[in-house]
Amino acid sequence: MRRFWSQPLLRQLFIAVLLLLVPLIAAMVWAAVMTFDDRVDDLRDEAKVAAVTTAVYVDKYLNGLDLLAATLGLHPAVQQLDPVLADDVFKRTLVSQPALLTIALVTRDRREIARASDPDQALGRDDDWATMVMTTGARFVSPLQTGKRQIHSVVVAYPVRNVAGEMIAALGLRIRLESLQAVFAAFPLPEGSVVTVTDQQGTILARTINPNQYIGRRTPMTRPLEQIPPSEQIVGVDGVRRMHGNSFVRGGPWVVSVGIPMDLAFLRAGALWNRSFSVLFLGVLGWTVFAVMMSRRFVRSIHLLESAAQRVAAGDLRPLEPVSMPSEELAQLYSVFGLMVQRLNETREALDRQMAEERQIREKLQSLQSQVIRQERLAAVGLLVSGVAHEINNPLQAILGFAELLQMQHKLPDSVKADLRLIQKESARACGIIRNLALFARQQPGRAAAVRFADVITSVAELRQRRLESEDIELVVDDRSTHHVMAVFTELQQVVLNFVVNAEQAILSSGRLPGRITVRSRDEGDRVLLEVEDTGPGVPPADEAKLFQPFFTTKPVGQGTGLGLSVSYGIIDSMGGHMGYRRAPVGGAVFYFDLPATQLDRA
Repeated sequence: MRRFWSQPLLRQLFIAVLLLLVPLIAAMVWAAVMTFDDRVDDLRDEAKVAAVTTAVYVDKYLNGLDLLAATLGLHPAVQQLDPVLADDVFKRTLVSQPALLTIALVTRDRREIARASDPDQALGRDDDWATMVMTTGARFVSPLQTGKRQIHSVVVAYPVRNVAGEMIAALGLRIRLESLQAVFAAFPLPEGSVVTVTDQQGTILARTINPNQYIGRRTPMTRPLEQIPPSEQIVGVDGVRRMHGNSFVRGGPWVVSVGIPMDLAFLRAGALWNRSFSVLFLGVLGWTVFAVMMSRRFVRSIHLLESAAQRVAAGDLRPLEPVSMPSEELAQLYSVFGLMVQRLNETREALDRQMAEERQIREKLQSLQSQVIRQERLAAVGLLVSGVAHEINNPLQAILGFAELLQMQHKLPDSVKADLRLIQKESARACGIIRNLALFARQQPGRAAAVRFADVITSVAELRQRRLESEDIELVVDDRSTHHVMAVFTELQQVVLNFVVNAEQAILSSGRLPGRITVRSRDEGDRVLLEVEDTGPGVPPADEAKLFQPFFTTKPVGQGTGLGLSVSYGIIDSMGGHMGYRRAPVGGAVFYFDLPATQLDRA
């Protein structure tokens, strides 16, 4: 050490630079390795997130098939195993669903009732799926199948059950796997990334890169599904090493794998390496030049410390530049001063982190307060509804009483008496609605009673007859039902009124005047059916499957909420009935529902 201090100042500076470079280079190598590992971890997280996202999209795709199969299974043509009507329904469904290749209906005795296929891409008949559905009584997804023109597909089969819950047939949907390619193409993945869907045997069902070359082949590492990790580095069937994220598709025995090339980790780490080495080079060069200048003028060391102290006093806590001092005392002083700046900087960063955490806590607290306020508003709305219902009920009772008193006068004309009876009846209905509002506010269900469809139809006709006549629309009632149903009268009135109002609006919007609305009812065994038919334009085939979905409406913005049919569907379903739609022979729409007859009528 003494020999070192006895050397000329320039040589001391040169030795100090060499000694400084050794730990810096070691630190840079360590940082480079850690940077690469971090980029690999980022790549792993990116692949896992992409795989989970892709699996969610595939699940949504399969859920759409489940909804389509449930809708087809409830169709009257399928329930009645009618070959002609079922063929027509399947063909229309095939036109609206380009991803479907075949729709087939097979009975329990393995007899095919109906089948609709694309003539250019039809596959051979295969009822293995029907056997599996009949055996398990649950949904079945077939292995990969390859047909004409190298079209790859799988069969998703569902059991069809009747009203009693008995399995009467099997419904098979053959889907084109190439349709999944369009779903994957929308994902923003790095160049060279691949999305693969494999089944439980390891067979590739879909692939974004060269699908025709690899679909149908098995992956190099075929394993049981439970042994597939969430992420792994493997060499794919195309010989490229990628970081793969794996996720299971809950709707089918499939695995979605998203592979991102490992070269991307080297590219990302290389950009950071170039930046770090550039910063290192510039830092060492600047430190050397500054040290040479300090060796020529000793006094400038004092000025440097003074300027550094002033900078810290002004609030600038950036780390000090590494500078060689001409003496040990100045070097120690400069080192202690740099340590002080570092500690101050660490303290400020800790305070910044603490403030950020407190800000996050405040934001979460504000969010919770907003939720509490919304809950209180909902409770207040419930109390308001209950109070308004009570207040409106009092004047309605007065209207009812005076209407009854006026009817007792014998000298009133018949037309006036008829109007008074209508006032009495509609006031009673309003009281029923008020009671339902009060029950809803108290979260208590209304009471069901024996109701005839004739009474419901009559009440709706009295409400809309004059309005329809003024709009040049004829209301025809064809009531042939004799049985009673167990239901809430006002709820049935709401459903039928909704059907009639929708038919009226459809006729007016289409301009097909004069129009006609026909309300029919009849007994069908142990059930009672009600239909409302109109002479409007009907429902487009593309919208038929969405008629009873909440918030779906074909009306212009501001003229419909999309809740009428969905609420009506829920009312009929809660009474054990079924609701549906079909096209009228004259091109209009027929909305219908049926309810079970009361036990008294059955006896």
